[in-house]
Amino acid sequence: MQYVFIVNANIHKKQRKAFEKTILSFPKDLRSKTIVKFTRYEHHAEKLAIAFSERYGSECIIFACGGDGTVHEIANALAFRSSPMGVIPLGTCNDFVRTLYSAEACKNPLSILKRLESPEIRPVDMLRIDSYDALGNHLPIWSRYSLNIASMGLDTLVQAKAKQMVAKHPKSMFYRKNAYSLAAVSCLLAGWRYKMDYAIELENGEIMEKKNVRYSLVSICNGRYYGGGFCPAPNAEIDDGVLDVCLVDHMTRTKAFSQLLKYKKGHHVGQPGFTMYRSTSGIFSSLDSNFQLQGNYDGEDFFGHKIRYEIVPKAIRIAVY
Repeated sequence: MQYVFIVNANIHKKQRKAFEKTILSFPKDLRSKTIVKFTRYEHHAEKLAIAFSERYGSECIIFACGGDGTVHEIANALAFRSSPMGVIPLGTCNDFVRTLYSAEACKNPLSILKRLESPEIRPVDMLRIDSYDALGNHLPIWSRYSLNIASMGLDTLVQAKAKQMVAKHPKSMFYRKNAYSLAAVSCLLAGWRYKMDYAIELENGEIMEKKNVRYSLVSICNGRYYGGGFCPAPNAEIDDGVLDVCLVDHMTRTKAFSQLLKYKKGHHVGQPGFTMYRSTSGIFSSLDSNFQLQGNYDGEDFFGHKIRYEIVPKAIRIAVY
């Protein structure tokens, strides 16, 4: 088995040094089966993953070494391929692995390397997002697979604000760890207004359809966590063939502040203002031909006048440690 590590070159310097030191400490026979590649430009991780998958097929595990953006790229590269994907969480938030690994492994990601040769290979689901313009034309540039969570509304604004904070303070671990919480407070103070139509297909085939809905945010969840530890879907499983969709009603700033901690900890389920659906597919539509819906999948932005989502069961093989 070959072990291919695709490392986001923008990870923190301390993490990079610790990772490189751990790799160099491998026994000679394991080191001979190890390949390390650092990314050099946007989407380089995806290109590398495709190239190594085509070279080694099922005889390699390709690791995403970075944050959720790196996981997103490599997952899209390896969807429906025979090469399993592993994750070494070295990024800012590392939300997907909160569903995948134990809390201890998330805190000490390099400990995963000690168990490198004893993975459990599991087929897991992916989420597909397809975006369309006002005339119904498909928009490939904003249509992708996601391993974790896609969302629209207030949380996408929060994510954009968090990215700005991290970019402004690139060397600060404080901002890397707390950017989403700080950005959430900032965006709540600024206010928001969102409306849409939606049609959601439930796991039993029933269609829930509503028009002219005022909302704060909607999250479409394969995994449980996003945004630096927020938990919109505490009961989500990545291999059950169903998505957990959380719709949050429009709220006043005061009410939103009071509900924020519940939403972060996953204690919002069953509370007024929060609706949970077990869903296999659905469509969200803008009410204004001049206004696109804005969302993100695994932290990467997308836009569209109509957004369609669906679950894709067992779309990728994951190496779990």
